[in-house]
Amino acid sequence: MFRPKKYLLELGGALLLYAGLLMGAAVLDQALHPEGIPRLLINLLPMLGGVAVAWAILRGLWRMDEMQRRIQFDAIAISFLGTALITFGWGFAEDAGLPHLRAFQVWPIMCTLWSLGLVIARRRY
Repeated sequence: MFRPKKYLLELGGALLLYAGLLMGAAVLDQALHPEGIPRLLINLLPMLGGVAVAWAILRGLWRMDEMQRRIQFDAIAISFLGTALITFGWGFAEDAGLPHLRAFQVWPIMCTLWSLGLVIARRRY
């Protein structure tokens, strides 16, 4: 059974872990100035929090009933397709002089379109 408060606690904890690891990795990188593999490992440290966020989202999805899952599926499909169209279009437009789209800029696009997709899917059902 899906419990929004429990989900928000799990997701919030995972996001706090991510933020803490992100700040900790930045401090370590600045203080130690590592090179090679140690630098790579320090810079990948926040991904542990990213995995925790993904796990919290999946647990939330698995606890939903069929209608909630259907709404989420539609929202995720809108997000997936919209992100694909935007990034492909941007890729073609880079040849016309637009700046390079970094991978870090793709997540906000996905998140925004997922939120928009939730609004659309909830209105539909």
